[in-house]
Amino acid sequence: ATAGGVDVDAAATKDINISGGQIALVSKDDDASAISLTTNVGTSETIVVTNTKGEGEGAITLTSTAGGIDMNAAAAKDIHIEGGQVALVSKDDAPSAISLTANVGAAETIVVTNTKGTTANAITLEATVGGINIDAGDDDDIDISGGQVLLSSKQNTANAIKLTTNNGSDE
Repeated sequence: ATAGGVDVDAAATKDINISGGQIALVSKDDDASAISLTTNVGTSETIVVTNTKGEGEGAITLTSTAGGIDMNAAAAKDIHIEGGQVALVSKDDAPSAISLTANVGAAETIVVTNTKGTTANAITLEATVGGINIDAGDDDDIDISGGQVLLSSKQNTANAIKLTTNNGSDE
């Protein structure tokens, strides 16, 4: 270790076991990667964080009180999230507060799939106060198909349901 530092080292096939009431890793350095968990030996290595007995909603919590949280995976690999319910909730009053974006190549798609839901609202897009905007490229279709297509308005006004094309003389 450098002056004042501590190195803990073990042979490649041996463990370093730290146990106690609570284990706190606290950095005293204002530096990028102030705390870093890194593996860099071979293609089979993984990093695992496991809470075996905690049952609370925050049994494992990642918190950044002032900055963001960045999750990255290799281009051909997935970031896999699963659980009882998956809730993406924004704390920001801003445009694109929640954004699903694909921006790498012409073959990419975004798919929302419910494989087992059988109710009429198995997938719901709901804006409780504002509107919903569905837009496609100028030469692309918006394809809506199903058993029945139901368009219903919540307003009792003229043009409550309006289909309009307004892009030229051949419409």
